[in-house]
Amino acid sequence: MPIHRWGASVLNPVPRYEALFKAGDLEGARREATQVHERNARDWRAMLTLARLALVDGEEALAESLLLGVTRAGAGEQRESRLVGAALHTRRGEWNQALELYRALVAEPSPPTEAFFGLGYVRVEQGDAAAAHAALAHAVSLEPRVALHHFQLARVLFLLDRLEEAFAHLELSLHLDPWHAPSYLVFARALEAGGELEAAEDLLRQGQKAVPDDVGLLKALADVRLARGNVRGAVSAAEARVRVEPEGVAALGHLARLRVTERRFLEALELCHQLEARGMSTGLSRSVEALVFEAREPPDVERALAAWREAVRLSPDDWMPPWRQALLLLRQVEDGPPEAVLPARELLAEAHHRAPQRPEPVLALARVEARLGARESARERLVVLLRHPSLEDDWRAQAEALLTELG
Repeated sequence: MPIHRWGASVLNPVPRYEALFKAGDLEGARREATQVHERNARDWRAMLTLARLALVDGEEALAESLLLGVTRAGAGEQRESRLVGAALHTRRGEWNQALELYRALVAEPSPPTEAFFGLGYVRVEQGDAAAAHAALAHAVSLEPRVALHHFQLARVLFLLDRLEEAFAHLELSLHLDPWHAPSYLVFARALEAGGELEAAEDLLRQGQKAVPDDVGLLKALADVRLARGNVRGAVSAAEARVRVEPEGVAALGHLARLRVTERRFLEALELCHQLEARGMSTGLSRSVEALVFEAREPPDVERALAAWREAVRLSPDDWMPPWRQALLLLRQVEDGPPEAVLPARELLAEAHHRAPQRPEPVLALARVEARLGARESARERLVVLLRHPSLEDDWRAQAEALLTELG
C-alpha cells in the first residue's frame, strides 16, 4: 500500500499533524499544520487542527475564525468540523448549542468517542449527572486508555455518591497520566471531605513532585497542611506558589493570609500594600488588613472597619467579610442600647444571604434578634438551622443552647 510523505495511506489519509495532536505533541502538530496551511490556505484539515490548538490555548476568537475558514473551504459539515464547533460552544458556556451538536453526532453511525465525551461534559455542566454518566461511561468503554475520560467519569460518580467507583477511575486516570494535576486535586479534595487529611496531603505531595509548578496543587497543599495544623508547611507551599507566579494576585493574597496566621503582621501588610500599589487589592487582601488592624494592641478599630467595608465591596459573594465586620461592630456596642446593633444586623443578614448554609451568620443573627426583642424570629432561624443533617456537633450544641435560652 503506497504511503504519503505525511505518514498516511491512500485508503486512510490521516495527516501527520492530526496524529501528533492526538498523541499529545501539540507543538509538533502546530508546526506541521502551520506549514501545510501556509502552502495551501484552503486545506481545511490543517485549519481544523489549528482551531483545536487555538481552543487549547484559550484563543476562542482565533478558533472561530479558523472554523469560518473551514466552512468557506466547503468542509463545515464534516464530522470533525462539527466536533470542533461543539467544543467552541462548550468553551463559551453555550450549553444548548453544544448539546445540539453533540446529540446529533452521537446519533450518527459509528460516532466518535469525542462526541460522547463532549456530551457527558455538557450534561455535567447542565446539572444532569445521570445523563452525563451514561455518555462518559460509553466514552471510557470506547477508549479506556485515555486518562481524561476516567477523570471526568470520576467527577460524575462523585456527584452520584458512588465514591468507590469514583476513586477507582481517578486511580486509573493517574496511572495513565501521572502529570494530570486536576486528577490529584479532585482525588485530594474527596479524601479531605472524608476526613482523610493525611492521605490527601500525601497525594498532593505526590502530585506536586510530578507537576512542581502547578499553582492549584500548591494552593491545595497549603490548605490541607493548614487544616492539619501545620502552619509552617502551609506557608512553605504558599511561598512556592508565589515563586511560580510572583505577580499572581490570588497567590500574594493567600500568602498574606497565612502571614497573619503566623502573626507576622508587618509582612502581611507589606504584601497587601504591594497589591494596593498596583491597583489590585482584593477582598482577601482587604480582609487581611482588617485582621491585622484588629490584632493590634490596642485594636485599630476605625482602620479595621474601613478595611472590612472594602472587603465586603470587593468580594460580593463571600460571606466572611460582612460577618467579621458585624462581629467587630457588635463588640463596640456591647453595652449600648439595643438599636445600636442594627447596622450589624444588616451585615449579618447579608452574610446569611451570601451563604445560607453557613451556621455562623445564623447564630449571630439569632443573638442580635433576641437582643432586639424579636425572639420568635430568632427561634425560627435556629429551628431551621437545626434541621440541617450535616450541621457539625459544635454548631448544633450552640444552636440548641441558644434555643433553650430563648425558651
